[in-house]
Amino acid sequence: MKQFWKQLKFRLGVWFGGGLLRLFFILSRYETIDKHYFDDVISENRAVILAVWHGPMLAAIYRMRNLGIYGMVGYHRDAEMIARILSRWGYNLIRGSSRDRGQEALERSLELAKVPGNVLAITCDGPIGPFRKMKPGVGLIAQRTGAVIVPIVSNSSRKKVIKSSWDELYLPLPFSKNVVMFGEPIYPENIEGKNRIKETIKIAEQRLNDLQDRADHYFGENQ
Repeated sequence: MKQFWKQLKFRLGVWFGGGLLRLFFILSRYETIDKHYFDDVISENRAVILAVWHGPMLAAIYRMRNLGIYGMVGYHRDAEMIARILSRWGYNLIRGSSRDRGQEALERSLELAKVPGNVLAITCDGPIGPFRKMKPGVGLIAQRTGAVIVPIVSNSSRKKVIKSSWDELYLPLPFSKNVVMFGEPIYPENIEGKNRIKETIKIAEQRLNDLQDRADHYFGENQ
């Protein structure tokens, strides 16, 4: 009986949380900037890795819903809730993370990233940080498969920032304006240096941070 109530509480949380987020976004406006970066890579028939930070991901993920994108999600309890919500938003799931069945998730991502036209969305500092420091996965997948990295960030004019969370999660509020920005693509074949994976990570992290800083100041000083 205890397990039943636990599962019921979880399912209600997914239903309520996902529904509430969707309502918030329906009641808000969107502005999309430089999406041509993403569209251009798709038109080249290349696989794409959408690189996003964990904290500000919600508005960007909602903007890209129902496009058949593959999203990487772990197995811990919070991730399970996120997985259910992503499924409702039309994402295909790659299960696993750097701390839980990571090798399975990596192998599946490598397989998918070899297919032209596939799009993978990866939270580069998940699942537990450090804050806005890129993990090796994005660079490794790009260099091994030729997938092009496209940074994507978002911000909201009205939001609650969960400071107690390691990622400082942005929770967009209703009647806000959400901005989603795409960054200049990073083509793995153009990366130079002895360690091309490490160099790819360095460049991608810098571009993603610069773009997120731009989004964070879009609605005024450090919004």
